Amino acid sequence: MTLPQEPFDSSQGAEPEAGSGPVEHIPPESPAPFPAWGVADLLRVMVVLLLAIFFIDTAAVLIASMVAAEHGVELLEVASDPRVVVPAQAVAYLLTVWFIARMIRRHYRLRFFPAVRWRLPQHWLRFLIGGMVLAMVVQILSSRLPIPRQLPIEQYFRSPLAAWLMAGFGILVAPFCEELFFRGLLFPVLRQRLGMLLAVVLTSALFAVIHASQLGHAWAAVSVLFVVGVVLTLIRAMADSLAASVLVHSGYNLALFALLYAGTAGFTNFKSLTQ
Repeated sequence: MTLPQEPFDSSQGAEPEAGSGPVEHIPPESPAPFPAWGVADLLRVMVVLLLAIFFIDTAAVLIASMVAAEHGVELLEVASDPRVVVPAQAVAYLLTVWFIARMIRRHYRLRFFPAVRWRLPQHWLRFLIGGMVLAMVVQILSSRLPIPRQLPIEQYFRSPLAAWLMAGFGILVAPFCEELFFRGLLFPVLRQRLGMLLAVVLTSALFAVIHASQLGHAWAAVSVLFVVGVVLTLIRAMADSLAASVLVHSGYNLALFALLYAGTAGFTNFKSLTQ
């Protein structure tokens, strides 16, 4: 005798297949820890950056000196020529970015931009303009501080070509690379280990220190850059976006080069800087 089957209730979900056991619940995949990297990884990146700068700069100077020797140009002059130094530093920076992306992808099995919390802001133009406003405010404050009129970085503004190279590097390359290391890699590790306050202070201090030689180690100029570093770090933290601090950094440098462009008649009259 055949027993009548119970009608299937569609409100309880799909009808199970014959012979199938209970459906196993698969928990959702847990998000990757942030930051995935640690202090050892930061040290590796620093070593790669220093080696890249040393070897690429050396190679660039040697190659340029062979050409310059025919025109009687000394090696020391070639080594400080922005037409040689700036492209070499840009290559070293980009090579280090490649190493960072490869480390994150190969070692931690993560996609690069999500891993560093890139997250382009919806109103990204506001951050770019904010960086320009920050530069204007800093310029006004700097005029009231005892900052030397001539700084070592001004040696890179010898010609229109050198100035354009510096502008391109300062607006397009340096903000991304520097923000990636300081606010993308270093700051999250320090915040995780030392807390928010110390992380902001140390990140900003190291950011100012690496630029100190360009500013002649003048305490006022370095202090101003420390304040800029604090602003950039806080923006990175509050927006939870590396792209936000990159945009502010780029806007900041863009405004500075725009002021320099206007003050030198289109990068043609650098004598006006010392008057």
